[in-house]
Amino acid sequence: MKKIETIKEIEALIGETYMYAVIVAVAAVVLAFIIANAIKWGGGKFDTSHIKRRVWYIIIGIIAPIAFFLFNAFYVSSFITKAPLQASFSNANILATLALLGVYAALGIITMLILRRSKWGSILGKSKK
Repeated sequence: MKKIETIKEIEALIGETYMYAVIVAVAAVVLAFIIANAIKWGGGKFDTSHIKRRVWYIIIGIIAPIAFFLFNAFYVSSFITKAPLQASFSNANILATLALLGVYAALGIITMLILRRSKWGSILGKSKK
């Protein structure tokens, strides 16, 4: 990465940051989907496998935004040379992290509702039969 020294460069970086936030959110949902499908059904009357899937969904939903924020805060912002530009990127980093969290939650819940009778949909709780 090269040094960021102008307003045009920081605006381009901020745009890229928002795009990467959406990409990371989609990748996190895909990872959670793969893990959910890897967890076997518990079977029986007291099946708790949906709770294991829900815990993994929450863990990935916590780790992805934290990793994204820390990567931007420590690595990407080290290439920004001027303090005012760093401040604007810090604000954008916070908003992009919140966008990542929102896209992750919205995309996850929508796909769980669509796939209600699958392992992925069981994260919301047991479906009525």
